[in-house]
Amino acid sequence: MKNLPRFDLDPRTIPQRGDAQSPKVRANQKAFQERFGDFKSCHITGFQLGPAPKGEWVGLMFNLEDGSTVKVSVPYTLWQAFGNEYVLAMMTAGELVQMAYGKPGGKA
Repeated sequence: MKNLPRFDLDPRTIPQRGDAQSPKVRANQKAFQERFGDFKSCHITGFQLGPAPKGEWVGLMFNLEDGSTVKVSVPYTLWQAFGNEYVLAMMTAGELVQMAYGKPGGKA
């Protein structure tokens, strides 16, 4: 990855309030849930994120319950997609938690 081109996030693609209700997003998340399977059996006990020394990757380390660690890295070419997927997943998860556990009327 020598001489990397400039990478700028495209603010037009960053998820906004309400995007998590998009039928396309909901369909993508449903397909993901089916592929992923049992979420509870794959939970982590901790995680860390950090950049590579020259910034061309962002690394993620996930600590598992058995004491092992899974390491993955996201290349700079996927940062925008990674960030957008993360934001949409967190927005949807927050909405689902609120519906499942929140008090009626939308107050936690």
